[in-house]
Amino acid sequence: MHFGRYQESLFEDGKALPQDWTEEFTKVLSHTYSDRATEDNCFFHVWGQIYDKEILVIISYLDHNDQMASPKTVFISHDLNEKEDKLKQTLENLVNFTGMIFDDIFATEDWNDYFSIWTENKFKDSKFFYKVTRENISLTLQAEQILSGKLSQ
Repeated sequence: MHFGRYQESLFEDGKALPQDWTEEFTKVLSHTYSDRATEDNCFFHVWGQIYDKEILVIISYLDHNDQMASPKTVFISHDLNEKEDKLKQTLENLVNFTGMIFDDIFATEDWNDYFSIWTENKFKDSKFFYKVTRENISLTLQAEQILSGKLSQ
């Protein structure tokens, strides 16, 4: 499944971001936006991969009761630089950058500013690329597992 900005991501599996990091990130989002998530009856799902050229994190804001409801999904990509050894700082900036995006989304009651083209944004000392779509990343990943035979039915 291709989610990243680079064509090479089509041909490589990448390496999953550590589960403890994605779980902690999910907890941070859930705590930060707990009032809104309770009001909307929604939750966050975080998925991430590390490829040769980029780190990719996808955050979906999903409805608890209706998996088919259109979520708000933020894709964030950061280029990996061989000379750069600041992965921890980059991931911290990514968390804060995600918060900035969701603050913007939640500031408008009927937010509907989806865009599927990667947009560049400099945040602190990191350059991120992001887009916001209606894709339900959980369903996409489940479908990919079924199609590849990796999910028992």
